[in-house]
Amino acid sequence: MIIKTSKKNTTLKAIILAGGKSSRIGLNKNKAQIRLLNKSLIEWIISKLISMDNLSEKDIIIVGPKEKYPQYEQVVEDIFPEKGPLGGIFSGLTVSNSQYSLVVGCDMPLLNVELLQYMRENIDSNDIIIPRYNGSYIEPLCAIYSKKCLKVMEKNIQSNVLSVRKIFSHLKIKFINDSEIQRFDPEFCSFFNVNFKSDFKKAEEIIKKKRDLIINEREKRNKNKFN
Repeated sequence: MIIKTSKKNTTLKAIILAGGKSSRIGLNKNKAQIRLLNKSLIEWIISKLISMDNLSEKDIIIVGPKEKYPQYEQVVEDIFPEKGPLGGIFSGLTVSNSQYSLVVGCDMPLLNVELLQYMRENIDSNDIIIPRYNGSYIEPLCAIYSKKCLKVMEKNIQSNVLSVRKIFSHLKIKFINDSEIQRFDPEFCSFFNVNFKSDFKKAEEIIKKKRDLIINEREKRNKNKFN
């Protein structure tokens, strides 16, 4: 008897890039530790990640200063300091014990779990699974990377070629396009970055709006149930 294995069960680790500072926000602390409503940004990210199938806190790697995140089990610092997101992705992938890792930024509190799961289901034999929307815009900090990326990443870092796009021509890429993204995240909220004080206010408004919609739907279902 042949047993079919679901794509969504592909072993996956998660990497959070959390080395960014809050200079644009005007606060003297790591961006990941700034609070949004009742949680820090990194707590929002972790809560989203552990909502995915077969992914728990022990599967999460944080790339950032170890002294800033003593409460977390797996914290690694940049192997190549000051090399931007590419250097952070490389550092996380290097220590990951999984062939594939989902990489996210610490300032993306509106990640859609269903979209992340869909990306996971499209791993197949690809090296990178990455959203592409509004024509040619890509989101390298909401993407899945294979360890096969490490060789070209290291070569580019050492040559100071730090654009994530520059590794694409050497690898097998699966783009998740607009129509696919909109099935789960019609307004592309997953890619909303909190960079300025005004972004916090906007993120709070979106979160509260989503909560109100959930509450209204629940009340509607309960009402219909007893009618």
